Amino acid sequence: MQKFFKPFSKSLFNVSKRYISVGETIPHVNLKLVEWKNGEYATTVLDSHSAFANQRVILIGFPGAFTPSCENVHLPEYIKRAAELKADGTDKIFAMSVNDPFVLGAFAKKLAAGDAITWIADGNGEFTKALDAGVDLSGPGLGFRSRRFTMIIENKKVVEFNDEKGPQMTDLSRVVSVLSQLGKLKKKK
Repeated sequence: MQKFFKPFSKSLFNVSKRYISVGETIPHVNLKLVEWKNGEYATTVLDSHSAFANQRVILIGFPGAFTPSCENVHLPEYIKRAAELKADGTDKIFAMSVNDPFVLGAFAKKLAAGDAITWIADGNGEFTKALDAGVDLSGPGLGFRSRRFTMIIENKKVVEFNDEKGPQMTDLSRVVSVLSQLGKLKKKK
């Protein structure tokens, strides 16, 4: 994905000037969840406050299913290390993209994600917009998408926010950064 975006100027990535911040409560929006149930992926609708209440959640934002960095690096490392993340106090891992539930279900199946991740199919970008976590990728023909980011959320409040501020991927939103932050949170308790 990085090679694909290099020819485009930074001005292409029109990002919001107002971001959700550490300490803020996530917005209240209805979510379409793609979850592994009884050996297959099923879609359910749940409001964000119920989905994030009374637990520690990692939220991964990514530009799109089947895009090279998302498919080959970013999401597979979270799937591979999901047990480790959960051992460090994470109750649930959500991965969100501005894709429909059918696309995310097929993507999860291709990655053999099973129950490691619950997918948020934000087809209309409502949750992405409410988080102010979107990016305009119209230049390369991808339209409105989620920026690449990770959040650690405890009982609906953002406690860590790693924002790539666009579709590119650095170590900021990778699993090693989140594991390090979880270790620091563990020491604080």
